[in-house]
Amino acid sequence: MGSMFSLIDIMILLCGVYILYVFYQLKYKGVITENMLLPKGTSIAKCKDKQAYIAEMSPKVLAYGLLVTICGALGLLDDTYKIMGNFYYVILVVFLAGTVWFGVMTKKLLKKYW
Repeated sequence: MGSMFSLIDIMILLCGVYILYVFYQLKYKGVITENMLLPKGTSIAKCKDKQAYIAEMSPKVLAYGLLVTICGALGLLDDTYKIMGNFYYVILVVFLAGTVWFGVMTKKLLKKYW
């Protein structure tokens, strides 16, 4: 059972690293990663103000990427050393709340700029 949770935490950690890469692409290269930030079928060409979208979305992507990376790393630490006890559930709640927050913010900015 522990190895299953370790695998899930490794996947969460890797997703966090990928989200940080998406932040780098967004902030420093001006590339909007469609599969991460936009729903299927949404064209970047139809964006009303690409630079404003990037400026408003990039801090949210950074915050979410850091949250996911930290939650994945803490989960992996807990799977390995069992040091957190019930605090691990707090980490799960923070992770889920952050995921809901990011989804709401993504949808809000999608409505604003498309």
